[in-house]
Amino acid sequence: MKNLESIIKKNLKQMISEQPSESNYMFFSNLEQIKRQCEMLLEMDHSVLDKIIINGHDWADDHVSEAKNNMDQVFDFFMNETKKNQGGEELNEEESIDEGKNKPTNPKLWAASLAWARSRYDVCPSAYCNGAAAKRYKSKGGGWKKSK
Repeated sequence: MKNLESIIKKNLKQMISEQPSESNYMFFSNLEQIKRQCEMLLEMDHSVLDKIIINGHDWADDHVSEAKNNMDQVFDFFMNETKKNQGGEELNEEESIDEGKNKPTNPKLWAASLAWARSRYDVCPSAYCNGAAAKRYKSKGGGWKKSK
């Protein structure tokens, strides 16, 4: 019986030592998958994708916009954390690295659409709430412009 216990302990120690060194391997695996899928989409014919989106699949555009907003938040969070850990101060909103945020062309309509979505969702901001607001805004004739 002691021999069995020692074998189990030895195997457990070996299994523990063989675990991946990164405890957040799923985080990095998800980032790699996002990167691969983005590269594949960017290699596709843009005009074909554009036609698909125009033909009633604008939800894809909304999802990509929301994913970009989420990635911006994750990116800013990690930039702030690494800057703090290096003894610096947090990035303020003007310093955050961003390729340009989408701004509504009709801010009043966007505010109304956002208020409408917030009244229907328990959690806001969320991907569902923001997506619903963006879809309503777009259906009412609203548009987006890039700004720095």
